[in-house]
Amino acid sequence: MKDKEIELKFIISQKVRDRIESDLVKVAERLGESRLVDVYFESPYLNFEINGETVEALRIRENDNGCVMTYKKIHLECNPVYCDEFETKIDSREQMEKILFALGFKVQMMIDKTRTSYKLDNFEFDFDSVKDLGELLEVELKNENGRVEDIYNFVAKYGLSEKDVTYKGIQKLLEETKGMR
Repeated sequence: MKDKEIELKFIISQKVRDRIESDLVKVAERLGESRLVDVYFESPYLNFEINGETVEALRIRENDNGCVMTYKKIHLECNPVYCDEFETKIDSREQMEKILFALGFKVQMMIDKTRTSYKLDNFEFDFDSVKDLGELLEVELKNENGRVEDIYNFVAKYGLSEKDVTYKGIQKLLEETKGMR
């Protein structure tokens, strides 16, 4: 879905990941594995948090295919929660960072993770091994025909439910883990 992202994020154990992934390998298309380095920025003009929760994010993501700049605005008030997501490829991470720094932006955090992705029906499953955090599973609806309830039905087989969903960004989860702020 262009410019709109509906996904559920779960903090999972390695054991749960192994169980889900061993089932997906049998029925889903493996999209690949990659290392992602995300640099998140703080704005000098806008507060990207409300009541301690990240509601906007600006990041540069670098992987083997190049660099992408992304802006996200999270709509926590909606059911299901979704975010506007605008992305564009950039030729040079270094030059984009220079532009942002000249505008007063600062690096909030760098996140290093390995992602393994699968596609099944209307869903994409991203398993993230995040340095200094652990394992996450993101299940994203890939078109308007997908239903959030179908995600819950799938993950229920592995002991996960709506109460296991986190809407916190990886930056916030890492801050809590490291005892920052």
